[in-house]
Amino acid sequence: MPSYQWIVPRDSVPFEKRQQVAVACTDIHCGSTGAPRSFVHVTFHEYDGESERSTPYFLDAGNRAGRPEEVKKKLMSDLLAAFTRITGVSPDAVSGRLSEGPGRWSMEAGMVLPEAGEEGPEWYTAEAAAD
Repeated sequence: MPSYQWIVPRDSVPFEKRQQVAVACTDIHCGSTGAPRSFVHVTFHEYDGESERSTPYFLDAGNRAGRPEEVKKKLMSDLLAAFTRITGVSPDAVSGRLSEGPGRWSMEAGMVLPEAGEEGPEWYTAEAAAD
């Protein structure tokens, strides 16, 4: 947790571009929230044929609840901008959503996550140990 799942048409985003998108998503999330980099998960799921969505590209994002609306709006805007810049996909071909849940509904590296804004010193110690 956090999780960013890009749902894309098969073979539409080359591996090198996926790597760049993953790094950008991590940079954006950590810059917006202060979360440790090792906690960010970015995956790509491909589909064949027609999409059941209104656009061929979709971001299904999940994060801990509790952040201000302006942070969430900027996060989604920055993710869209990075994805379209890196892949060359038109912004009007991308849809997405951000789902949130309490920190206690998630765990990372064997630790149930604190609520947003309640991270203790061990939060940052764990990140330093991962580097």
